[in-house]
This record gives sequence, structure tokens and C-alpha cells, in this order.
Amino acid sequence: MVLEHRGRGGTKRGTESSSLIYLASTSPRRKALLKRVGIPFRMLKPDFEEDRRPTAPPSRIVQIHAVKKADSCAGQVKNGTLLAADTVVCLGGKIFGKPANQREARLILGRLQGRWHYVYTGVAIFKIIGGHVIKRTVFFEKTAVRLKRLTARGIQSYVQKVNPLDKAGAYAIQSRQRGIVEEVKGSFSNAVGLPVEKILKNIAKRSIKKRVLRREVEFVAKMAIH
Repeated sequence: MVLEHRGRGGTKRGTESSSLIYLASTSPRRKALLKRVGIPFRMLKPDFEEDRRPTAPPSRIVQIHAVKKADSCAGQVKNGTLLAADTVVCLGGKIFGKPANQREARLILGRLQGRWHYVYTGVAIFKIIGGHVIKRTVFFEKTAVRLKRLTARGIQSYVQKVNPLDKAGAYAIQSRQRGIVEEVKGSFSNAVGLPVEKILKNIAKRSIKKRVLRREVEFVAKMAIH
């Protein structure tokens, strides 16, 4: 399935440019982050089941998952750049992905509340020409996050108001109205689910990089938690 977002000067449906970006994700947060860049991209739905009990280090797990997501979508791209990402939360060596249900979400938030932890996002970038992957770039980014101290009632209220089941660590860092994040050190966009600035260093021209950096600074200022 292909979902399309056209930026200014975007590619029309039915044509494929070698500069077009394909996002192997249906995440609304990743879509919103890329949309802010102002360049055209198309969304592809990856056919991949995440490992709910990973044994490798988080930096390795997110890169493996990102590559598998990209692999599952590569056959749908003839020419262009395919981008895939995977995000997990880690506390004391314990990896937290998306909770299976609200009970698990409450347990995860109970572990994370009031404590510093890390958000890891792995990224896979495939350059594809003529239906063949000619270059693979894989990396990860890490952001430190501290949640506010929460009572059991506060956690229960949060999971009822904010759907935690599609979010690594069971919380949304970008939620202002119902935010539970106290402090962030590192890339804010990475903690949302896509390290935009680092990605654009690999796929964009210098003029676009400068625009992205300016917009990310504005985005962080707008979403900052005081």
C-alpha cells in the first residue's frame, strides 16, 4: 500500500524520481516529522513483526528492525530513497517497545516514571535504482528522557486519554496537553521517532539541511516542556 504526501514541487502520482523519498512506516508521528521538512515523500506499509523479547543491545535491535522494515518494502520501489526506522525505550538494560495492552502500558510507565531512560531509534536508508538496492546506510541515534513522577492514578488517567499501544515506552513525548515528560537531552525528533537532522545529512542537499535544522529548533521550542 502506498500513501503519498506531496511537498512543494512534489512528484506527481504515476512518476518516480530517483530523488523521491519513500517512508517505510505508517506512523503518524514520523509522517508529521518528515512533512515539516517540506520535501515530497510517499508512505509504504512495512510487512514486519517486531521482536517483543529482544536479546541484543537496544542500539543493535533498532537497526535490525529498521533494516527488516526497509527490506519488506524495497520491492515496491523502482527508483528513489527508502527510509525505515524503529524506536525502543531502554531503562537499566531493559528494552521497552510498544505495549501489548493497557495493563502492560501501566506497568511500563510505572517503571519509567521519575527516572532517566534512553530512547533509541534505528534508521535504514536504501538508495534504489532500477529496482535494485545500490547503497545501504544504517545507524542509530540515542536521546535521554526523564518522565515526571506519576501516581498510579496519574498513570491510569494518562493511558485512558492517550493511546499508549502504538508508542514505544507507552508515552508520547510530543504531547503538550497531556505531557508527562520532565526533561529531554539530545535530539527531540529522535525521541518522537525519527532523528530528522541526522537523516537529512544522508539524503538531502545543504539548503534543505539548513531549513530542517531551523525548523527542528522551532519545533523543539514550540513543544518544550517547562
